[in-house]
Amino acid sequence: MHEAHWGSRAWQKNLDETTFNPEHPQAFPAARATDLMGRIRVRISAENDGLVAYGFGGQRIAIHSSEIGAVRTASAYRTGGPTRSQALLVFDKADRILLRAAGLWETYGEVARVCRVAKAPAPTHVSSTYVRTASGRSRSGRTRTRRVQQAPRYQKAHGYRRLRTRPRGATLRLLAVLALFIVAIAIPIFIGLLPALFLPDWIGKVRVLIGVVGAAVGFAAGLWLFAAVTHFIVDGLRWAIASIQAAGFAPPDRFFRWRGSESDKWSGFLTLGLFLMVPLLVIWGPGLALVSGIHGVTDSNLAGDLRANGVQTQGALIDVPSYSTDSNGDTTVTDVPTLSFRVTGQTWQDTDPSIGGRPLPLDAGDPDGTDVPLTIVYDPDNPNTAAALQQITGSVWHGAPTANVISGTLLTAVLPFWIWWALARARRRKFLRNADLLEGITTAEG
Repeated sequence: MHEAHWGSRAWQKNLDETTFNPEHPQAFPAARATDLMGRIRVRISAENDGLVAYGFGGQRIAIHSSEIGAVRTASAYRTGGPTRSQALLVFDKADRILLRAAGLWETYGEVARVCRVAKAPAPTHVSSTYVRTASGRSRSGRTRTRRVQQAPRYQKAHGYRRLRTRPRGATLRLLAVLALFIVAIAIPIFIGLLPALFLPDWIGKVRVLIGVVGAAVGFAAGLWLFAAVTHFIVDGLRWAIASIQAAGFAPPDRFFRWRGSESDKWSGFLTLGLFLMVPLLVIWGPGLALVSGIHGVTDSNLAGDLRANGVQTQGALIDVPSYSTDSNGDTTVTDVPTLSFRVTGQTWQDTDPSIGGRPLPLDAGDPDGTDVPLTIVYDPDNPNTAAALQQITGSVWHGAPTANVISGTLLTAVLPFWIWWALARARRRKFLRNADLLEGITTAEG
């Protein structure tokens, strides 16, 4: 009984406040009417021949019915330059705003009942007004007049008041939550990218897949971390407030507890993630293995032909920029590693064939000024077929090409089991949902 007292205090107070009293009816906004402890802080009621509005921080605003000229709910309105959205407005006899309570209020239900008991005018809803614009003639000669929809504009009365529908410091709390979200997301993503960043180049393009998966896992972990830390902070604040109000330590298990529905939600995210990984495995499995294998065979044939029939000559690695223009007229410059050499007095330039999956590197600091002397091997029957001697020395399969084929083959082998796992989880979740639904129906019938 003692422990139940801690959790029932706010609930009992809300129950007392929301209990319908025909002499003092109340109306509440559709959202953000309660504080951290779940107590109702924002409402309007009929009291003492008038309207009384309650807001955060103990705010109480009383307006006598003789001062009220109209009560309106507005989806959009203006009091100055910017357009505001959704509010309950109480006007004086001169149609000026006496009270503004932001939020979505029910016009013809609770608010109407409060106005009727408070002897105030029945509430109305205002969405927008139409403003007539300049007329003109169409091509057919007919006169056309445009009507533009605008939010109505109101003036503030001398005793204008704004109801505090949000607690003090809401902006600072929003900034703190945003900062916490950024930190909670950024750190796990960075940790998830570390394996791909530290892997050597010879691992091949599977580094990109490892980076993508690491970033995705880090993002999911960051979302979980943000939710967990946020819940812990909120639960801790509730526990501290309850302890201060009771002048003693509140039972922690009444405030700190795992939410089973959230666990089920994260399980659903995991199942969705398994299905989203399928196209990635298709691309980086059979796709990567097939493309790398084709390139490897092509490079092997080129290297074999140049070793058998090629002629050596001295040349250089230079940069021959490639220019492209998009639909907006912007020009993009792409640096292209190019082999330059002379054959029988004629200069030949051939794009580096990128044997082994990577072209020869240009000067990172000044690509356009690259001029690296090389020994070049070319086909005497077709000088456009050429490569640097260092590119055809040794196996073209060394390093990244072999790693790409091996990793692609392994991912191809994993793909069927991955699809089976995802389908099995989806079927199991569907079975559990149906079982819960059947149990609920059986319990209701019993």
